[in-house]
Amino acid sequence: MASPPLQLNRAAAVFEVSPETALQLLCNNLEKLQAHFATTQTEPNSFNSTPFGSETPIEGEAPVPVVGLHCADSEHASDRSREEAFQLAMLSRKFLSKKVPPIPIKEYLLRLQKYCPMSTAVILATSVYITKMALVEKVLRVTPKNMHRLVLAGLLVATKALEDRSFPHTRVAKVGGVTEQELSKLEISFCFLANFELRVDAQILMDEIRLRCNPDTKTDNDTDGVPS
Repeated sequence: MASPPLQLNRAAAVFEVSPETALQLLCNNLEKLQAHFATTQTEPNSFNSTPFGSETPIEGEAPVPVVGLHCADSEHASDRSREEAFQLAMLSRKFLSKKVPPIPIKEYLLRLQKYCPMSTAVILATSVYITKMALVEKVLRVTPKNMHRLVLAGLLVATKALEDRSFPHTRVAKVGGVTEQELSKLEISFCFLANFELRVDAQILMDEIRLRCNPDTKTDNDTDGVPS
């Protein structure tokens, strides 16, 4: 996609980017992330809803005795880590639809923007959040079955984090195609998956524009593994 007609060498230029351009960049990023995970095999214990499964003995085999060679603190830390991974996996599953929504992601984004207009900053911040979750923290995979709910929750969270006012849940839920109760659960789950790290500044948003317009560009806030 061609770069927006502005100078990308100053952070303040982010405010010259139209919401329509930002929406296209977000759409492109979601589609690239989805394509990236479609061709990437899951790593052991990654994105796994049952991280304890690797320790389950094979049926018919005698269980291998475990020798306690680790100190208690180490064991407790390992247990906490596994429990956190399990909880994050459960949270990520809340975004899954039973089947792929019939509306393409681009049309879905345009619908959201038409009835619940969002600022450039909100749209770009959503792209930042989702990319970090998927490629840095690796707490979820972007797929056709979860990307609609994921972006809906992301836009809602970003609006509340960055703007003084936001649309009522009733309106957002109706436009997004979910119930108010579902929307509230998605919002909370998104915040936990993001570890409540929602602060972004003009430089982070401008770096996001650079990365989406020119995938080979390196920035101060570069994300390893961003699909190009």
